[in-house]
Amino acid sequence: MKGEIETMLKRARGFIDDAAFDLEKGRFDLAMFHLEQAAQLFIKAKLLEQMGYYRRSHLLRELLSDLSKVWKGAEISEFIKKYRRELRDMERAYVSARYVHEEFFREEVERALEAVKELEVLLWRG
Repeated sequence: MKGEIETMLKRARGFIDDAAFDLEKGRFDLAMFHLEQAAQLFIKAKLLEQMGYYRRSHLLRELLSDLSKVWKGAEISEFIKKYRRELRDMERAYVSARYVHEEFFREEVERALEAVKELEVLLWRG
């Protein structure tokens, strides 16, 4: 399980790098999708560490809610409140990457990047 968690964290950080590159190139839809993937992996890795499993879901707010029930509940609830819009944008990016095109703007991606970086600190360095 430790190896799986490490792999998930490595991939999450790679997705952040991909998002930064996409942001630089003006590919905001891809940047938002990569941020969603990073956030999903950070959360699922922590759920795996804390519970030994995670729900098969891509909904970041649901996954964070699951985590808040077993670990740092108040802090995670505050994070969800602070970044509600960014979490919703990332969830939309996940769906739109597969089904319908969704347009995102630089400012939205920049706020989502800030949210994902803060999430990593909260879950893995805090």
